[in-house]
Amino acid sequence: MVRDRLIDTELTIGGGLNVRVFKLLEAIDREGSIVSAAKVTGLSYKGAWQIIERVNQLSPRPLIESVVGGGHSKGTRLTETGLALLSAFRRLECEKERFLERINEEFSHDPTILIWFRRLLMKSSARNQWLGKVASINVGAVTSEVTIHMETGMTLVANLTHASLKSMDLSFGEEVLALVKSSMIILVTDMEGYRLSAGGELVASVTFESSESLGLEVGTPVTAIFKANSVVLGVRK
Repeated sequence: MVRDRLIDTELTIGGGLNVRVFKLLEAIDREGSIVSAAKVTGLSYKGAWQIIERVNQLSPRPLIESVVGGGHSKGTRLTETGLALLSAFRRLECEKERFLERINEEFSHDPTILIWFRRLLMKSSARNQWLGKVASINVGAVTSEVTIHMETGMTLVANLTHASLKSMDLSFGEEVLALVKSSMIILVTDMEGYRLSAGGELVASVTFESSESLGLEVGTPVTAIFKANSVVLGVRK
């Protein structure tokens, strides 16, 4: 009997090389064309080129090269460096699969350990991340309001589109990861007369001019606020 794996994760290598990059390289190797490779991987031609340019900057040698055939036919193929990188990624993928199979087998009897592994494997570039559970879902005319009770004790509200809510298939009590980018945090030094929900530790990115105008320094009392539509929710299915 084949069991569903309780833990899974996407392989990401330092420097931003993730599965999408290697899926594109595989498609180029198979299709012999960046145009065709972009289509089969769901990317625009511009998006595919941006990915190639980014990984080329990380590589000591080019990963792709143009091929000119008979007449006016031409295409694109992976260089030896590109093929070697793709081969290395495939080996890493196999090792990752074997590792996850062992983890799922060894800890399948201990749900507490599995919960911790799931949380450790949740990754995002967002500096502000909180784990919590869905407390309520209010479906509105345009968006849906999801209230999350966080493990820190605070309550967070996220506004989602109906399409997002449907695709996530959220339910009451389900564990979610709430994310807010630091650039979406607004700092205010004078909130007298306003009542806000309790907060926790946050990271905010502000310009030097904003920092100067607010008079920010270590120990300065500030209030960090952000809109409900700035909250991104993640859930493992």
